[in-house]
Formats: sequence, C-alpha cells, structure tokens
Amino acid sequence: MPMNEAETRYELIDPVLREKGYRKPYVKLETKAPVEPIGAKGRRRSGPGRTDYLLCVETPNGPAPLPVAVMESKREDEDPLKGMQQAKGKLKAVFGDNARIVETKNGENAAKNARIHIATYQTLGLDDDEGFASFLTEHYPDDYFSVIIIDECHRSAWGRWSEVLRRNPNAIHIGLTATPRQLREAEGKPTEDEEITANNHQYFGEPVYEYTLIEAQEDGYLAACEVIKRKASIDSHIFTKAEVLAAKPTNIKTGQPVTEEDLTKSEYTGKDFDDELFIDMRTPAMCEDLFKLLCENGGPEQKVIIFCTREIHADRVAMQMNNLYVRWCKEKNHEPKDLYAFKCMGGANNGSEYIKTMRGSGERAFVACTVDLLEAGVDIERLNAVVFFRYLKSAIKFYQMVGRGTRIHEETGKYKFWLYDYTGVTDLFGTDFITRPPRPGGGGGGGGEGPGGETPEPPTVAEMPGETVINAEGRFVTGVRDGRIALIPFDEYRREMIERVLAEAHTLRQFRSLWIESQKRRKLIGHLIGDNYNPEIVRDLDGMTEYDFYDLFAHLGYKALALKRPDRKIIYLDKNQAWFDSLVPSAATVLRGLGNQFELGGTDALETPALWDVPEIRDAGGFDALRKIGSPADVMKDAKMRLFAA
Repeated sequence: MPMNEAETRYELIDPVLREKGYRKPYVKLETKAPVEPIGAKGRRRSGPGRTDYLLCVETPNGPAPLPVAVMESKREDEDPLKGMQQAKGKLKAVFGDNARIVETKNGENAAKNARIHIATYQTLGLDDDEGFASFLTEHYPDDYFSVIIIDECHRSAWGRWSEVLRRNPNAIHIGLTATPRQLREAEGKPTEDEEITANNHQYFGEPVYEYTLIEAQEDGYLAACEVIKRKASIDSHIFTKAEVLAAKPTNIKTGQPVTEEDLTKSEYTGKDFDDELFIDMRTPAMCEDLFKLLCENGGPEQKVIIFCTREIHADRVAMQMNNLYVRWCKEKNHEPKDLYAFKCMGGANNGSEYIKTMRGSGERAFVACTVDLLEAGVDIERLNAVVFFRYLKSAIKFYQMVGRGTRIHEETGKYKFWLYDYTGVTDLFGTDFITRPPRPGGGGGGGGEGPGGETPEPPTVAEMPGETVINAEGRFVTGVRDGRIALIPFDEYRREMIERVLAEAHTLRQFRSLWIESQKRRKLIGHLIGDNYNPEIVRDLDGMTEYDFYDLFAHLGYKALALKRPDRKIIYLDKNQAWFDSLVPSAATVLRGLGNQFELGGTDALETPALWDVPEIRDAGGFDALRKIGSPADVMKDAKMRLFAA
C-alpha cells in the first residue's frame, strides 16, 4: 500500500536530509506565508500557505541562516512534478517578489529598497572609462551586498565587473558559466582565452559544482551531438598567383575585384580565402555539400546556424543556400517556404529581427548565416544543426557557438543536433564532449517517439568512407570492411595505415629515401588513399596539423622525434650553415629559400612549379642558380635529404 504524504516524509525524505546535515536551524518545516504591514493590524501575504521544507545556509556575519531552496513532498504514488509546481508557486510566499532591475528612475536607483538587485555592468557604470563605476560608487557603499552572483563569469569583461567583487569582499561570491573552466592546451590559443580562464580559477578557485555536457545529455536535459567532419578539396590545394587571378577573386572585406598588384603572396591556401580573398569556386562547393548533408539528415527545411568569416561571406553563403533551396523545390515540386536563408549580423534591418521568427516558427526562417552574433545568449530550442565555415582559435568562442544547438525541443522531437565542421574547429574540444545520438526507447537525451508518434530511425553509418565520427565510445573513421562501409576505431585505422607505410619502407632511412623522390612519395600516398586510408584524417585527429606528413609517418611508424614545420626549417638552416657558406652565394640563397617554403607548405611546397616564382628564389636565379653547383635535380635531392635528416 503506497505511503501517504506524512509517511513519505518520515520514511524517505527526513532521513536523507539529516544525512546531508540539514537540521535546525538549516531546515524549517511547514513554513507559513510571510506577513506584511498593511492595515491597522497587518496581514499575511496572500497566496500559497505553508511550505513543507525550507532549506537554509549560513552567511558570513549574517543574523540567521538564509533560505535557498523550497521542497514539497507528495504521497508515494503521486507524480513528483506536482510537488515541483507546488514549490514554484510558493517561492512569491518565501522569497517574495522583491527583486528589482538596477536603473535610474526619477534621479534615484529603482532597486533602492529591493532585496535582490539585478544589474549589468553597463548599468553600474562599469563601461564608462571617464566615470568608472559611477553608478556603483554613488548608490552602493562598500560591503553592501551579502551575496553576489556573476552570470557568464568567463566573459572578457572581468576587468570591469570584478570591481563589484572587490568592493564587497565579505559577500559570498558565486560565478556561473557554461564554459569549461579548463581548456585543452592548443597551438595558437588566443591570449584572451588564457586570461579569462586564469581569472576564473584565480578568483573563484575550484568549482563547488560541475556538470558536464555529457552528463546533461545522459540525464536528458540537453541534446546529443553528432559530428560530421568535412574538408573542401580546394583547401588542400596551394594556389599560385596565376591560379588565384584565374578564379576571379574579390576582397573578402570590401567585395571589390582583386588585381595582380593586390596579391602580395606567391601562394595562397584555403585559410587565405577566409581571411583575405573570396573565390566563387569555394563557397558554392561548400554550400552544395552542406545542402546535400541536410537533405540526407532530415531534409533542407531544418533550423541551421552557419558561422561565416565576415559579413560579405555571410551574404554569399545565404545567397548560395537560397539558390540551392529553390532548385530543390523545383525538382521536388515543393512549394518554397518564406525566408529560407538569411544573413544575421545584428542591428536594425540586418537580419537579427528574424531570430524571433526562427525560434518560434517551423514554417519560416530556417538558415541563419552569421559571424558571431549567435555565439552566446540566444536560445533556439528547435535548432537542428550548427555549421562552421569559419576558422577559429578560441575554444571559448567555439564552445559558445556549439552550445546554440544543445537545447532539446520536445514539440518537434529534437533530441540531437548535427555539427558540420568544414574548418577543423572540432579539434578544439575533447572526445568526451560528444555523446552518441539517442536510440529509440533508450537514454542519452530523449529517445522515444518523434513528431506524429513515429519512432525515429537509428542513425546510419555515413555513405562514404573517410569521414570521422566522435561519440562517447571514442573516435571512429568510416572505412571499408568486407566490401561494406563500417565504423573503424581510430586507433585501428591509424595502425593499419602505418602498417602499409612500413611495408614499403622498413627503416627510417629507407622511408626518407622514398620520401624525397617525388614519384615514389606520390605513389605511396596514392596507395594509402586507394585503400581508403587518408593521412589527413590521422593528422587532424592526432592534433598534428602543424607537422608535415613526413613527420607524421616518421613519428608514428619509426618512433622518430616529430618536428613542426617551423622547427624543421630552423634546424635545416642552422645545421647546414657550413654547406651554404661553401656554395655559390646565389645557389645558397635558393637552398635557404627551400627551408622557408617548407615552413609555409611542407613537402608539397618543394614540388610545385610555383616554387620558382617565389621572389626570394626567383631573384637569386632559381633553377639556373642551382646549375652552378651541379645537376639541379641532384642538388634538390641533397637539400631534401638534409632537410628531413634534421
């Protein structure tokens, strides 16, 4: 027979509270609504009556423990959610409604007599360089507050809002953030990120409570994430000036055509097209690939955020996505929906007004193309995908951007979101950040029935080999097993690739000799690619993007010390100084230039015709300069051997 409410409290709740240390005066039972001085005799505030449990904590120098939580009990066979709703109703009864926003009204602080003051650092005058903290110092004496809660405490406004903490040293200081307190060490991590995390740890110390994303997913509060890593083939190509001009580039900042005089480099890569140049062959290809993925994974009419490099890039992406959508509608004889893709940059008439529509409507405003407007603070629960066409170094920004997709949306049955990575940004988080998508009827963030009572299909393995999948069980690469596409554990994928390299070169010396021969090297890479083993994937997942493939293979296969491209260049120049001094000066200049080009583009940069157009090498005589000291082919082979023996 189920226990009634009193029995439930006595048998189940009271023992747990006592075990946790909640005894008088830290727990109050059956509290009544507060009184207020209205009328001749006063009155009890209207609303809910007693509260089953009121939990309290000590405060420094406080006259009595302060209430922090309300608990309601129900009989054993009743829905616990009834107690939650009941407790919510009794919060206007225990804590009152005495919270006010800090602002100036009639020359005074509108929150003057409130118990809870809600402020931004702007309203406190913390962003005013001339009258710094003017509102704070005028209206609040030192040690005015008992408790200070800083939301988004990781933000770079530390130097401003920390003034509130310094002026209230005896208050309880609580920092809240959804950003990890510890960021994985990464090359090129912005100084700002280091300063923010250092301030967090230095001021707030060790966290009193942590809740990981994967825990929230397993508890069913946040959506699971499935990562699809892509890489535009154009980003692996090194462009000469002539090739760039042939692609009719425009300036990424101004949108104006680029002339030969505007091109200051001898070679350009995918990163340059994000930072400096725009070429039509890149963005359309990426958009077409993304649109295909959307069609395969739920259809094109999903809620999507695409993070772009600049405003003009967002314009182009929105235009391409709209064109693809119109074409799809014609092919499917489908009535197009309004406002499919739009630029969203903040400010009036710049797209931000569509965010409300995107959040609330399932029939309009599907794809938001932005730079960083939606990186934090905007909740779009029905968001299905987060896409990165933008390179990032800041892990903090990355976590905030990804966080836009983690909300669950019960109405549409959204319990997972897709993360499409075109720029390698997922290297900024660890594998434990992602969990496997929920299975029907299982845990991990929902499951159950989808819209219309249909049971969602379990996710399938990607159709093409060579894609990466990261989930709670580890890292995987799609490959071929017994003629079928299968998920291969990354460690196994890496080991099998290296075994194929070792089969062709048993020792490091043999491998080095193979590597400096262009045809043999390309044949080796071709064999690996033909067997569905992509060195690029291994380099990305092992965090070795600053290393040449030579160092990747030498380290993994022959246990050699791996050197980043800049380090290998420096050692090459230093160790061979006597050799350079013994040569004709022009030839020595060309050979030193090889080290500089290797730093920029690795082995590929030494085997492209564009090498001889590099000003440093061309002005020294280039190929003809090498003829002064021997056969140019033999000299190049000697230089490569010295470079890779460094």
